[in-house]
Amino acid sequence: MTLFRAAILNPIDIKSWQFLLDGGLLIEDGRVRAMGHFNDLVKHYPWEPVTLDGVILPGFADIHIHWVQHAVRGRYAQALLPWLATHIWPEEARYVDAALARDRAETFYADCLTAGTVMGMSYSSPHPEAAHIAHAARRGDWITGNVVMTANAPADLVAASVKPPADLASLSETIGRAHYAVTPRFAINCTVDDLAHLGAFACQEGLAVQTHLAESAAEVQEVKRLFPQALDYTDVYDAAGLLGPRTVLGHCLHLSPREWSCLKGRGCWIAHCPSSNEALDSGRFDLDCARLHGIPFALASDVGAGPSHSMLHVMQRFRHQHRAVGVRVDPEEILFRATIAGARAMGRGAVAGNLGPGKRGDFVLMPRSARLQSPQSWFEDLLDGSPAELEQRPLGTWIAGHPVFGGARPALAEPLAPC
Repeated sequence: MTLFRAAILNPIDIKSWQFLLDGGLLIEDGRVRAMGHFNDLVKHYPWEPVTLDGVILPGFADIHIHWVQHAVRGRYAQALLPWLATHIWPEEARYVDAALARDRAETFYADCLTAGTVMGMSYSSPHPEAAHIAHAARRGDWITGNVVMTANAPADLVAASVKPPADLASLSETIGRAHYAVTPRFAINCTVDDLAHLGAFACQEGLAVQTHLAESAAEVQEVKRLFPQALDYTDVYDAAGLLGPRTVLGHCLHLSPREWSCLKGRGCWIAHCPSSNEALDSGRFDLDCARLHGIPFALASDVGAGPSHSMLHVMQRFRHQHRAVGVRVDPEEILFRATIAGARAMGRGAVAGNLGPGKRGDFVLMPRSARLQSPQSWFEDLLDGSPAELEQRPLGTWIAGHPVFGGARPALAEPLAPC
């Protein structure tokens, strides 16, 4: 057992959190045994504490990030479709090189841990070996999928892509069902038959599904041209059997009322990517509509369109974009969307997301301030700063109660399987 002593801010739901100015966090065998006021806790567990000068938060979850775009994050300000063709697809083609992929994967996970991200859902390039490399190198709890691109893409990426359904079984089996997601890049890059094969395979194997939906107006129009038989963009995925409670859809910016109702009916999750939406000028997520329909969503960086892998920066842009148009976003909800909501979207809600008893002891230490007596004020201040400043703001990150740092890279135990 390890007993940590520090201030603790633990999210509960979108409206509440628990704040302990002098808190205790007891970790046993990688899981939270108990949490409470330090003086109360130490009476029952009289261990010498590890005293940390800062504020403990649960580790962050990023449910939509392209690890193969990490090296070119936020570099280009173009509309989605030309940005992909001009910059992103040539970059991803480089991941045919296994040595490059290994080096980039190590950097990606180290940078995520330094920024306080301990779990997430990542998109790999089309190359199966790159997905294997990402899985083997992971530090923390990650679900990864190699993007399927069988149409309307450069020939080298189409050639590298798995051909559903024949190539999917061995890949998902090797990586493991708990860590693999069926990942059509987006409807434009797949045929009707391929999407149907992907949907059937995901359903048969009980796998997570991740893809993009209605990120830009031009994308929606192109889908309408390519799939004239569909009612709308969402119907393309629905007809293929790709929508369900284990589906995480990135962006969802340009949806009709029928599409919102469909997502609600299927129980899908949305990955809200405010910093990416802003960078590519794709539009603003309709937060009021998502709330009205009761559709679950969590925050995500969408690196590389997002300029930073820091979830602090993502939370900052979430706050700014919606408050700027008069939509209320409270600090409690902001933290919830970057922690508990992300864990639930991944199917990890029972084992991660906050510091409740029995959950993994994954947490990040943030600096204290004079405004700590008011956790809302302290948290608002925590989100201020440039992307570079926010990436370096955490003082330390722990997984299963063990410290992990960008330069230390200790081996990590296998994450707990989802419930």
